[in-house]
Amino acid sequence: MHRRCPSCALSYYPESGFYLGGMIINYIVTVWTVIAIYLLSLLVPDFIPWSINAKILLWMLFTVVLSLSLWRHTRSLWLALNYWVEPHEPGPHIKNGF
Repeated sequence: MHRRCPSCALSYYPESGFYLGGMIINYIVTVWTVIAIYLLSLLVPDFIPWSINAKILLWMLFTVVLSLSLWRHTRSLWLALNYWVEPHEPGPHIKNGF
């Protein structure tokens, strides 16, 4: 990932711990998605005739993959929310693209 935006020079790393909010959003979305799918799976208990250990392993794998696949999106969302609250004003030399 670039350190700054090439067109407006907005820093993608404004401060240490900036993306903690993105991690929290990622955690919330992952947990609620897993809980919702789990509750739906209770309606069809014998859909996959595997042992309980295999099902738990499958749930853990699904949770890790979902969390990793959402990370870039939640990070981008957190940066967009920060930009919405505190808009970045580029300098005069950046506005012309130079």
